[in-house]
Amino acid sequence: MEKFSRKSIFILAATVATAAVGAGTATSMHKTVSLKVDGRAKEVSGFYTGTVEEFLKNQGIQLSGKDLVVPARDARLTEGMEIAVTHAKKLTIQDGTNQPKELLTVAETVSEVLKQAEIRLGEHDKVNTELNSAPAEGQTIVITRREVKVAVTEETIPFQTERQPSQDLFKGQEKVLTHGVEGLAKVTTRVVLENGVEADKKVDKEVVKEPVAKVVAYGTKPMVIASRSGGTFTASTKMVMSATAYQGGGRTATGRVAQYGIAAVDPSVIPLGTKLYIEGYGYAIAADTGGAIKGNKIDLVFDSLEDCLRFGRRQVVVYIVE
Repeated sequence: MEKFSRKSIFILAATVATAAVGAGTATSMHKTVSLKVDGRAKEVSGFYTGTVEEFLKNQGIQLSGKDLVVPARDARLTEGMEIAVTHAKKLTIQDGTNQPKELLTVAETVSEVLKQAEIRLGEHDKVNTELNSAPAEGQTIVITRREVKVAVTEETIPFQTERQPSQDLFKGQEKVLTHGVEGLAKVTTRVVLENGVEADKKVDKEVVKEPVAKVVAYGTKPMVIASRSGGTFTASTKMVMSATAYQGGGRTATGRVAQYGIAAVDPSVIPLGTKLYIEGYGYAIAADTGGAIKGNKIDLVFDSLEDCLRFGRRQVVVYIVE
């Protein structure tokens, strides 16, 4: 066997050492990395060196200044490293009547987005999406500012009037049996304003005190009146009226001849054609009208001007004859 020289043995040893170092370096460059981008995970194996940012660039992942990278972008890549990338989303926030506000965010929930934007929600405010939902690229978050106003007032309840017949009273007579008393209600008004505009209104009434009805008895007993001629008649109504006189002649509003026994009335008070008895005058028929005869007034026909002047103007008792 040929003997190696001492120089040959040294060269061989150096070559073997270099190969061993190269193999170790290759082994240290090969890495398996867990990569999660916007929630999508995968494992990547290969020969990588450098920083996390260089690795992501190698993977074709573009980053902006607002994107979130964990671990930090300048961290050295190591075997088994877990890298998470969350790209910033562009969102718009419409807060009530304020101008829309755009922002880039890596927040995981809408609630975190609002916190980042330093927006606080009131007790009654509404958001057009769930607060614990994940925001989406291009999403518009709309906040409706709601205000609830409650007012409590009191309101009177009018009483009813009940009428009941009574044979103890003459026709035309009335008597109050029970005086009416107003009731009382508590009124609660709830108004909802959305962005300053009324959106809902509810009114609730609670009766605090029930009203007491007014009870009035009205007469049904006929009035038997003695006339100045000595006879009697039955009247359904008795009233006191302001009476004047006018001279007969011509025709009345109903076409009758204007003569003694004709009376001009307000038809809304005494219907035309009604038979009357007027104290101090006698029987008459409501058969005429007049521009000045309004309300509780009556104008009586006399045959002569002298009789009209003698009668003048006076208060008279008028009966409606049945």
